[in-house]
Amino acid sequence: MKKVSLGLILILSLVFASVSQAQFLGQVSTARTVSSGGSLVGGYIGVQDQLLVLFGQYRYGFAKYLDGGVKFGFLDFNDETGLVLGGDLKYQILQDPFTAPFDMALSGSVEFAATDPVTVLSFGGNVIGSKDFKLRTGRTISPYGKINLRAERVEVDLPSPFSNVSDTDFEMAGYFGADFEVANSFHLLGEFVIDNEIGFIFGVNYSF
Repeated sequence: MKKVSLGLILILSLVFASVSQAQFLGQVSTARTVSSGGSLVGGYIGVQDQLLVLFGQYRYGFAKYLDGGVKFGFLDFNDETGLVLGGDLKYQILQDPFTAPFDMALSGSVEFAATDPVTVLSFGGNVIGSKDFKLRTGRTISPYGKINLRAERVEVDLPSPFSNVSDTDFEMAGYFGADFEVANSFHLLGEFVIDNEIGFIFGVNYSF
C-alpha cells in the first residue's frame, strides 16, 4: 500500500506541475474591441510541449469600447483528448491616436479544460496592449501583448478507493504576437505564449 501511495504522489506531482504550466487558449486578438454590433470569428491551432489545441472564437461588440468572446475547442494533452472552453469581457481604455500612442484594454476571463482524468478551471485578469502600423501596401500589421494573472484549480479524478485530489495556485503568463491584415476584414496572426514553457499559436480572424 505504501508503494502505491508513493507512486500516486509522484504521478500527482507530475500532473500538477505539467497541467499548471499554461492556459490552453491564447489572446488571439489585439487590444481593440470589435465595433458596436459587429462580430469576429476565428480559428486557431496551438502547440506547446506535449499539448496540441484546435479551437475557435466568436466575439461580439456590445458597445463602442466593450466586447465579449467565447472560445471552444479540442485538446490533446499527454496523449489524452479533451475539451476546452473559455470566455472573456474586454474593455478598451486607451485608443490610438486619440488618448495614447497605442491601444490598451483590460479584460476578465474564465477557462475550463477537461481531459481524463484531469480538469482545470481558471479565473484571471488581463492587461492587453497593441499598436497599428500602416504598410506601404495600405495593409496594417499590429503587434500586441497581454499579461495574464489568474487563479487556477487543477483536479485529478483518482480510481477507487482513493478520493479526488485538487490544487489551487496563482499563475502569471505573457502572450506576444502580431496581427496582419491580408484583405479587408481578413487577418492572419501568430502568437508566442510564455507560461513556464514556450508555446505558439497560429490562426485567422474574420470580422463582419
